[in-house]
Amino acid sequence: MKRLSYYFFVVLPIVLFFASCEDDKEEKDFLKINTFINENMEIYYLWNDLMPELDPAHQEDPEDYFYELIYDDVDRWSFITDDAQELSNYFAGIVKEMGYSLQFYYAYENNTTDVVAIIQYVEPDSPADKAGLTRGDIIIKVNGESLTINNYRDLYNEEELVVGKGELVNDVFEDLTPSVSLLAEELQINPILTTNIFEDNGHKVGYLAYTSFINEFDDDLKAVFANFKSEGISDLILDLRYNGGGSVATAKLLAGMIGPASINGDIFIRISYNDFLNDYFNNDPETEEGWNEDYFELDENNLNLGRLYVLTTSGTASASEMVMYSLMPYMEVIQIGEQTHGKYYASITIDDDNNQKDHNWAIQPIIMRSENKTNNIDYTQGLIPDEKMYDNYSYALGDENEVLTAAALDMIWGTSKAKESLKGVKALPKRVASELKTERHPMQYEMVVDIK
Repeated sequence: MKRLSYYFFVVLPIVLFFASCEDDKEEKDFLKINTFINENMEIYYLWNDLMPELDPAHQEDPEDYFYELIYDDVDRWSFITDDAQELSNYFAGIVKEMGYSLQFYYAYENNTTDVVAIIQYVEPDSPADKAGLTRGDIIIKVNGESLTINNYRDLYNEEELVVGKGELVNDVFEDLTPSVSLLAEELQINPILTTNIFEDNGHKVGYLAYTSFINEFDDDLKAVFANFKSEGISDLILDLRYNGGGSVATAKLLAGMIGPASINGDIFIRISYNDFLNDYFNNDPETEEGWNEDYFELDENNLNLGRLYVLTTSGTASASEMVMYSLMPYMEVIQIGEQTHGKYYASITIDDDNNQKDHNWAIQPIIMRSENKTNNIDYTQGLIPDEKMYDNYSYALGDENEVLTAAALDMIWGTSKAKESLKGVKALPKRVASELKTERHPMQYEMVVDIK
C-alpha cells in the first residue's frame, strides 16, 4: 500500500528553491516515520533482540526500512501501511471489493503461467452476488485476457472488471458465456457467512461457516449460539476453511460458547512477549498474578459440548487455530480437511496516536506467542487433520451434501453421505497455485490483541 510520491522538477532557479524545500520536508518526514517505526519495534516486537541495528536515516523508504527490521526466518506476518484508517476499517470488516473469496489453481498440469480462480464463496449482497457468481464458478479470464500469474492480482486490485467463466472439458478449459461485469463497492463484511441445523432421527447438528474474527459482530455470533441452544443441538460443525484470523477476544468468546461448561475460569491461552515486556510485567508492582494467562469466561449461550467438528484448509489460520487448540485440553476436537496455516503469534496495530497526527502510517508487528493449557502445540507446523480431505466446491456451504460437511455428518450419524457427494462432481485442475497471494485483506493470517 505504498503511496509515497516523489516529484521531479524542471531545472529553473525558482523551481530549484521549491524543490529544495520539498526535499527538506521529505527528509524530515521519512526520518520521523522511521524513528516511529524503530522506537516501537524495539519495545513491542517479539523478536526485538534479533533486529539489526539500523539508523532511521539509512533508508528513505519507511516500508523498506520496516521490512529490513523483520526477523524473516520466522516472521511471515508483520506488515506496515501508510493508511492507518484503511487498516482500521479492514479490521472492522469494512472493505471496498467485489465480494468473492478465491482459490487459484494452475490451469494445466505442466503449465506454470496460466491460472484459474475458483470461487470459494460469495458475500451476500456483494457485487459478485448481484452479478450471479456463486461458489464453484471458475474464472478463466479477466478483462478479456486469459488469467495468468501476471494479471491475477487484477481480481483484487481493480475496481471495475469483466470476468469470464469457464469449465474443464477433456482437460481443456472452455469459455462459458456471457462474461460478467463487476464494479467494486464498499462492504461491511459479516463474518457469519451461513448457518444451518441438520437433523436425523431427532439428533440435531449445528453448522456455522465463519470467515473472520471481527468483534463488531460479536452480538450476531451470540445470537447464532442462542438459536443453536434453543434448538437443542448436540453436535457442532464449525467451518473455518476460509477464516484467516482476527480478534483474540472474539476467538475466546467463540471457544467459550462451544466448550463444556466446566471450562469457565480455566486457562484459555498463555501469553509470552519479548524479554523486555515480560520483565516489565513481572517487575511492575501493579501487575496482577497470572498476567500472562487469559481465562475462559462462560457466556450464557454456552452449548456445553464434549465434541467439536472443525473444517479446515491451509488458509485456516491464527485466531481460527487458537479456537481449536485452546479447546483441545478440555474436549474432543475432530479436524476434517487440510493442515492449517500454523500461526501461533498475535500482533497489535501501532499508529501515530498523538492529537496532531504527524503521519498516517501504522505498523502491525507480531508481539506475542500463545500456547494452550497443556502447551502441546508443534510451533513448526499447522494443525494436522484427523480426516484429510479437499474442497471440491460442488455444493453450497451449509448444504448437507457438501463433501467436508457430509464427512462430519457421517462421523456423527454413521451415514455415507460424503461418498455419495463425490459422485458426479465437476472436473477441477489438479495443482493448487498456493504461492499466489490471495490478497483479500491484510487481516488474513492475523491475530489482533489489545495491550496497554
